[in-house]
Amino acid sequence: MHILHAASGEDKLRLALLRHGPTAWNAQGRIQGRIDEPLSAEGRTLMARLTPPAGFAHARAYTSPLSRARETAALLGFPDAVPDERLAEYHWGEWEGMTREEILARDGADAGARAGRAAAFTPKGGEPTQALLDRVADFLHDVAREPTDAIAITHRGVLRSAYTLATGWDMETPMPAKLDLATALILEPAPDGGARVAELNAPLGKK
Repeated sequence: MHILHAASGEDKLRLALLRHGPTAWNAQGRIQGRIDEPLSAEGRTLMARLTPPAGFAHARAYTSPLSRARETAALLGFPDAVPDERLAEYHWGEWEGMTREEILARDGADAGARAGRAAAFTPKGGEPTQALLDRVADFLHDVAREPTDAIAITHRGVLRSAYTLATGWDMETPMPAKLDLATALILEPAPDGGARVAELNAPLGKK
């Protein structure tokens, strides 16, 4: 019988957040955002060889509704992971499907600056960064209401937002620590929507 880690006393509830496996657009450097790009053949092969971080194989599981995250969840052993819109990737608006070079060629070298800074950043036709932070905080709040550990298969933008909420990073200065997107970010979420980092860059297992 498998016993799930439960929060009691100093034993804190944990949430493992990890990014989906590689896609063809990842390899091409294209912004995916809400475009439902599937895993590449290489991505499926890679994720089929991996297992969740230690201690999370039987955690309650959530996933972004986008197919690249749902495929990854199934390959990691979570075919029944609960889709949650709050785990969807950041909406990049008109820049989705484009490379950085294409954006700069079309919209100018100051395209990013004109879209704003930090939480005020909003790509044309896209999502304000503050809205992304708010929905991730809302997800953390709900996860913290249950007593057992959880895992969420999601996207780079969500991981960066969770890290921001857990550390107070201002998103304008360089990130204090490097997020390895091939590993998991493990948090101890709080009922107020905040969190603390329990483990940075936790490795996935191998089959």
